[in-house]
Formats: sequence, structure tokens, C-alpha cells
Amino acid sequence: MKIGPISDEAFDLPEEIIEKYKIGVARFKIDLQELKNLPGNIYQKTREAERQGIESVVKTSQPSINDFLSIFKEKLNEFEEVFCVTISSKLSGTYNSALQAKKFLQKEFQDKVHVIDSLNGSAGQGLVVLKIIELAKRNLNSQEINNKIKEVIEKTKLLGMYHDPKWLKASGRFPRFVPVIMERAEKMSIKPVFRMVNGKLSVAGVKRNIIDLSSALFEEFDKATKKARGEGKKIIVGITHADDISQATKLKEMILSLKNTEVAFINLTCFPIGGHIGPNSLILSWQE
Repeated sequence: MKIGPISDEAFDLPEEIIEKYKIGVARFKIDLQELKNLPGNIYQKTREAERQGIESVVKTSQPSINDFLSIFKEKLNEFEEVFCVTISSKLSGTYNSALQAKKFLQKEFQDKVHVIDSLNGSAGQGLVVLKIIELAKRNLNSQEINNKIKEVIEKTKLLGMYHDPKWLKASGRFPRFVPVIMERAEKMSIKPVFRMVNGKLSVAGVKRNIIDLSSALFEEFDKATKKARGEGKKIIVGITHADDISQATKLKEMILSLKNTEVAFINLTCFPIGGHIGPNSLILSWQE
């Protein structure tokens, strides 16, 4: 490919895909504080901290301008042009960091860097990156990809659910009334289903007395894609989870039981996203 992909860590693609397509990744900064020496991945550390009564909030910060600048320079040595896809600008300042980094390149290289606001995150952002790779492999040039990418972003959908609302409060990123409302809803066996709309997180609806998160998300997916599948359109899916591979795998199997579906990847949700909704949360994204 003449065009190289770049993204921030929030795109949640598996390492094997990152390596296969030589994707440049701008990592978030994570300060584990008192959780640093606890065992396991970040979600396992979080659970263990709760079990031990350790009150510590893991701090995250977006990739810096220098982080993006270094990756731009590195990938421009490998590719003629690069596309950098970021988490929604309405959720993070990462998009702005990438735009600012582009300005520090020499003039002749600036036009070779295309910074794209995914208006999404996690699996949704990952699917946008994969679509750009697909278009580049079809030998579309950068102008043609830019012309198509807006429609790609509009057709990229995301749903998510948390396992326990207490983590919303612990993250410190939500207004105080939000976790209180969610905890009250939990006592009534009600869980909200979140979705991305124009780059912002909103409530798509609520589910009562659910069996598990995978079944609840599958039900929403089935309804949302029924018409497209019936018309023979292929639905490409990405799934991420906050350390609950059994639920992610179950969701994958249910989706693949439907015609015209393909699961592109399953992966762990990065902590800058999953840390706000907590362990065992589940995210489902798709494109027609």
C-alpha cells in the first residue's frame, strides 16, 4: 500500500492486525498509581483494588503533539501518505493534538498527512481504520478516500453497556447525578444501552431484566441491521470487552448466526474508554 494507517490507542484493534498493516499507534498515558503492583491486566487490577479496599483512580491523558509528530515522521518514511484516525473530538482532545502535530511537519509533508475525526471510539473507530486500509488496498488515492470517508463514518454504529454503574462514579468523568440515576435504575433491574450519535455518547434506550449484556446488545443489533441484511448487505462487526471474553465470544457467535454478517475482530477495550464504564462492560460496533 502507498497509504499508511495511523490511529490513537482508542481504536482497540488487536495487535496482530496492527502488525499486519503496520499501523502507527499513538498511546495514551496511563498512571496506575496504587494499582501498579497489583496482578493482571488493567481491569483485573481494578477488581483486585476494590477487593482490597484500595481507593485509587487510574489517571489517563491523551497522546501529545510530539507523540503524533514522531509517528507521522516514522510512517512517512514507510508510506507516501498517511491517514490518522482519532477518537471523537467531542470526547477527547486527541484529534486536536494530531492536527497540531501536522503543522510541525515540513511544508512538503503536511499535505501527505490526513487527520480524520472518527466521531467514534473503540470498536467503531477500529472499523473506520480498517475501512481506510481496505480502500487503500483497492488502490484508491487519498482524495478518493477522503471523499468516501464521511459516508463511512456516518454508517459506523456503536452500542455499549456497562456491567455495574458504580464504575461511572469511580471514573470521575460523569456529572454526579448520572451515576446516582444509573444506580437507582440498576435496583429496578434496568440498564441503559449507550450509543454514539454525531461523536457524542447518548442513551439509545433501556433494557429490563436482561439475561446478560451480550444478549441485550445482540437484540439491539438484530433489530438495527435487519433491513440491511435482508437486502443482502454485508454487516462488518467489531466487538470489544472490559475483560469479559466469554460475553464477547457469545455475542460473536450470536451475530454470526445471522446471514450476511462478519466479525472483523474481538479485543480488550482500552482503559481510557473502558475505565470509565468499568470491568465487564461490552461494546459492539458495525458498518454496512
